Amino acid sequence: MLEILPKDISVQRLHQFLLGSIGPRPIALASTIDAEGYPNLAPFSFFNVFSANPPILIFSPARSGRSNTLKDTYYNVKEIPEVVINVVTFEIAESVSLDSSP
Repeated sequence: MLEILPKDISVQRLHQFLLGSIGPRPIALASTIDAEGYPNLAPFSFFNVFSANPPILIFSPARSGRSNTLKDTYYNVKEIPEVVINVVTFEIAESVSLDSSP
C-alpha cells in the first residue's frame, strides 16, 4: 500500500496522484465572463456531481497543478460570480483534451 502525505510532496506530484486516482475522469468546460465582458471557456478535470437533492455540481477553479498559478476562471468568478458548467461529450473529448495542454 502506498501512503501519500501531501505535506511531504510537491503540489505538482500531488496533482498527478489525484488525477490518477479517479478514472475515467469527467471533464467540464467552465464558461465565465471577465470584468470587461470578455468570455472565457476553460476545461476542468477537477469536476463532478455530488448530489441530486439538492442539485450540487462542483468544479475547482483553484491553482493550476502544473504551474501553481491561479486560472483566469478563478479571477473571473471572483469579479462576476456566475459560471456555466458544460459537460464534455464524447464527440469533443479529444479536442478538449488538447485544449487543456500547456
